Amino acid sequence: MSMRNLLLLAALLPIFVTAQGPASTGQAPYNAPTLAVLLANRPAHIEEAKWLAMMQDPVNRSLYPLRISQATLDTLDGRQLDRRFQYIMVR
Repeated sequence: MSMRNLLLLAALLPIFVTAQGPASTGQAPYNAPTLAVLLANRPAHIEEAKWLAMMQDPVNRSLYPLRISQATLDTLDGRQLDRRFQYIMVR
């Protein structure tokens, strides 16, 4: 490996390392419709604060899809639901 390639690799390595980190440390707070759906889907054995903190993690958003019904969509504006979550339509 030539010295030029080695220096280029050493210069680009920090960029690649920082690109692997989280996009932002602070997440935006949930809006009212998303918060209502989140709290309605909270398991009974998990505290509210712990559930909301868990759902900040993108991995948990895909592991726990939120179930909504047509009655929920009639009450809430579906366009305002946070797109970071997965929603499953139930009867």
